[in-house]
Amino acid sequence: MKRFITILLAIGLVLPAVVALPTMHAQASWTIPTFSIVSVVPDKSVTIQTYNFPASDSFDVLMGPIGTKGINGIKVATTASGKGGSFQATYTIPAGLKGAHQIAIRMQSPYSGYYAYNWFYNQTKGPKPPPPPPEPYYYGYPTFSIQSVVRDNTVTIYTNNLPPNDTFDVLMGPKGTKGINGIKVASTATGKGGSQQLTYNIPSGLKGSYQIAIRMQSPSSGYFAYNWFYNNTTP
Repeated sequence: MKRFITILLAIGLVLPAVVALPTMHAQASWTIPTFSIVSVVPDKSVTIQTYNFPASDSFDVLMGPIGTKGINGIKVATTASGKGGSFQATYTIPAGLKGAHQIAIRMQSPYSGYYAYNWFYNQTKGPKPPPPPPEPYYYGYPTFSIQSVVRDNTVTIYTNNLPPNDTFDVLMGPKGTKGINGIKVASTATGKGGSQQLTYNIPSGLKGSYQIAIRMQSPSSGYFAYNWFYNNTTP
């Protein structure tokens, strides 16, 4: 029996340890979500029909003046996409837009970064708006890594898969906040997108911090990425 136990212990020492590593999940879609206008009850509601929406996501619904694409509009609802694909939904026209001749409507996810927008005439009869313009093809989601830090001075990052022709606000805040509502330190135009090395100043309100969260987010497309770093000088 003692010899049998010894053999089992030896096998246990030889077998590699299996460690569960954290994984990052992101919505993957090879199509672009869009929606069309189905009907309008003037100054009351608008009904839309979605197409190619990602599954298991949540979209904020915003309305604003025509020409704004709904960016920074009035939030009227949050819609869970469920199984995704095509579904109809009806939203109330907010008081601030009642009487407007044309209204922009936008659906954007604060989680996956997907979005779609359109507009409608705030009247029962009238010409239908054209379908929304096709978005440039972009797959995946942006990320960035920390390259180096100069304590209380700067942080240098290296981006991956930035969407082209977009602009990202760069925010910093306390560790654990993901940079949400942080101090804005810059706005960066992505140009051709992809991978870029970028350096940002650490704001005075965070100097002396042990760890700092940094976030890049686009007010136009809704894409975002975040990370954090030790506020210590590193090569």
